[in-house]
Amino acid sequence: MAFQHIDRLAAPTWPEGAVPQQMHLDLSVSSVEDLQAQHERVLALHGRLLSDHAEGPGEPFRVYADPSGHPFCIFVS
Repeated sequence: MAFQHIDRLAAPTWPEGAVPQQMHLDLSVSSVEDLQAQHERVLALHGRLLSDHAEGPGEPFRVYADPSGHPFCIFVS
């Protein structure tokens, strides 16, 4: 991974709006229980839930935004 410093960053408005995502991480855990534990950790670290697919058919996952608004996913592998 490489990161670049900029003086000012507009928070992304993804998936809607004029400012697209500037990065996106996909992270995995080994169980639904681990997904729930990481959900609580994300919220404790001031992330926010954007979309919840933990109970749906197929691969359980959740989409979050970090405190700056960058989206990332946590899914059960």
